[in-house]
Amino acid sequence: MYNSADQVTVTVSEERIQMLDSLLETIDTDMAVSMSFVRRAQGMSFRELEQKVSGLNGSTLKRYMQQSYPSVRPIHMVAAMSWVMMVPMTSFYYAVKMREYYRGMDDKAIEALYCIGRLPTEQFELYLDMVKNLMEPDARLKFQAYREELNSQVDPAICYDELLPPPVLDINAFAIDYYRSVAITVKRFRQEHNIPIELIARVLGLSDYQYIQLEDVSKTRDFSVAIGFRVKLGFELSSHVNFTSEMKLFPQFHQLRQVQHIRDLLIVEALRPLNPECKKRAVEILTTLSKIYIKNVI
Repeated sequence: MYNSADQVTVTVSEERIQMLDSLLETIDTDMAVSMSFVRRAQGMSFRELEQKVSGLNGSTLKRYMQQSYPSVRPIHMVAAMSWVMMVPMTSFYYAVKMREYYRGMDDKAIEALYCIGRLPTEQFELYLDMVKNLMEPDARLKFQAYREELNSQVDPAICYDELLPPPVLDINAFAIDYYRSVAITVKRFRQEHNIPIELIARVLGLSDYQYIQLEDVSKTRDFSVAIGFRVKLGFELSSHVNFTSEMKLFPQFHQLRQVQHIRDLLIVEALRPLNPECKKRAVEILTTLSKIYIKNVI
């Protein structure tokens, strides 16, 4: 989010911009590997995935998930895939190095993380209760306090079970809504912080002309997924969720982005204190349960 608590450095250094260029140089191929990894972890075929979206044919979808495909992965497409697969967008970025990001999680546990998005709230909470009962008393108390703290951060008006994607997501309508929201919010962000167009364009890896197009609410033009990570890292924002806050046709997508990362945190912290055998069995249960709901919804 961008608010008064964020320390936005208007004069982004040349070194930081060069760091972004280097760090995100392979972002499009990384996205291809990550989306493919998540698809396989969920046991979802290309045919099943293609049936979840309209306006994007199967051959194009396959190319986007091939590392050798040289074109950019549009940020709206990656966002749409994150919704269809019910994983946070950041999970696509971290997928290739998830074991480093979530220390203490083995490969099977990481695969399970990619399958929890479609679990109904009741089943998810029951699973956490079951895992909690496998913990030692001290760990159980610590986890319960952590769980209550995270849940207190969620707007009680948001019902997770109502945030699933539509049975078939119109990717063209989604793109229009997505880029319109980005146009409004990125302009608001730039003006609130008095950031020159030349600077924000460089931070996002765009020319001045491309950036001006990004701010144009009347145009829909594909932009690389890199711009989302560049704005967050370049201006040192705590999150970039607010850039989807003006979505009107698909407001559920924005609401989901506000809460879905909490599931990841809760699962990681629930599994962390278990002994290896308990963790293995708990992951097996979670994976099986999650895949039942993935297949039922699809």
